Amino acid sequence: MFKKIKQKKIQGFTLVEMMIYLALMTIIAVVIVQSIVIVLKSNRKGFAESNLRNAAYSALEAIVRELHASDSIIIATDGLLQLNQTNPIVNIVQFSTSSDARLNLFEGGSTSTLSYLGPLISKDVIVKSLIFFPINTGKSQAVKIQMNLTTTVDGQTKSEWFYDTAILKGSY
Repeated sequence: MFKKIKQKKIQGFTLVEMMIYLALMTIIAVVIVQSIVIVLKSNRKGFAESNLRNAAYSALEAIVRELHASDSIIIATDGLLQLNQTNPIVNIVQFSTSSDARLNLFEGGSTSTLSYLGPLISKDVIVKSLIFFPINTGKSQAVKIQMNLTTTVDGQTKSEWFYDTAILKGSY
């Protein structure tokens, strides 16, 4: 009359199975964390490169623009470029590096009355080297620019050389 109901035995994990499961999960977690670290490091490196190139392009663009508007070179050496312009307001334009490795722009009516207009690059970028080479062919004048910039973003440091050459106004 009464039927016997079979009871299922509830089985759990053995200690060995649990250890294997934990080892596999640990390996998977380590691989995922390492992948995330690599992606973040690559992102910081890419941001540093982008920051460096943007600073270089904007600084070189400003220097070349002023060179194209200039009539003659007053001084062109390591870290200093002074240009003479026939602009009624601005006769002298100067680019120079400062003690804190920034690239600065000055303008004025004469060498003694130069006004500081500000830095040409962000505070995150350092000018390691800035060299101006005057070029005079007898018929034309130009300036070759060599600039080494360095930036650090979250421990990722990037340094690169940038070059440009510009011909002065009326020298074509």
